Amino acid sequence: MAQIDKAGTSYWDTNWSHVDFPKQFDHTDTALDNYFNLELDKFFQRFLQDKKGLSVLEIGCANSIWPIYFHKYFDAKVSGLDYSEVGCEKSRALLKHYEVPGNIYCADLFKPPADLLQKFDLVVSFGVVEHFENTAECLKSCAAFVKPGGALLTLIPNMPSIIGFIQKYVDRDIYDVHMPLTKQMFKKAHEQANLPLKEYGYFMSINLGVVNSGVFSNNPFNKYLRHVLSSISKICWIFERCGVRIPKNRFTSPYILAVSEVRG
Repeated sequence: MAQIDKAGTSYWDTNWSHVDFPKQFDHTDTALDNYFNLELDKFFQRFLQDKKGLSVLEIGCANSIWPIYFHKYFDAKVSGLDYSEVGCEKSRALLKHYEVPGNIYCADLFKPPADLLQKFDLVVSFGVVEHFENTAECLKSCAAFVKPGGALLTLIPNMPSIIGFIQKYVDRDIYDVHMPLTKQMFKKAHEQANLPLKEYGYFMSINLGVVNSGVFSNNPFNKYLRHVLSSISKICWIFERCGVRIPKNRFTSPYILAVSEVRG
């Protein structure tokens, strides 16, 4: 079945042409600017526990710190796959910069090299499947890289929330390259893809920094927008660090996370 890609390679080539190297993850950096990464680390430390030496593939790996993270903290054999050549070059340079061994493949998720199928213990994506109209088929294609008994982890933005509401007004074109998947829709897509869910739910209580300024970046008021979005999120995170429980919910949670089992 042909997939309709709501973004396309030209969108990502342009996007990755103007970004700098990200800093590698540092678990000792407790600054609020590192809060999202610390929350993901907390999840992975629990989910993977003492597992070492896993083979891990990140789909949509352009300029990503996560292959470096998995190598550094779990001694994983890391690889990445992306269909943007610009993004792949960024990732190769990033691995070289941080002296991390790994392979970056420039390939179509739906037409992968045969030698990559059923090769990895864990396949992760942080914002990929929501760009394709048939979510279940995209999940199936991601799962094809996983060894039988392995796991597929997908993290997507919770667009039917305040994140999507703000994104529509800041840059509608960016909103339109996403499928606004609800938690229920995402769960159903996993069921249609025959991927039993091991973990599933909203991730984090709030992170308004997910909103992409896009064309609004050229607006003189953008710096005030970014300050407001950042400040609201950080105030909530400070309360969380002080022990105040802010529930994850469909209105303010920035992400939906799913971990599924891939059967043989």
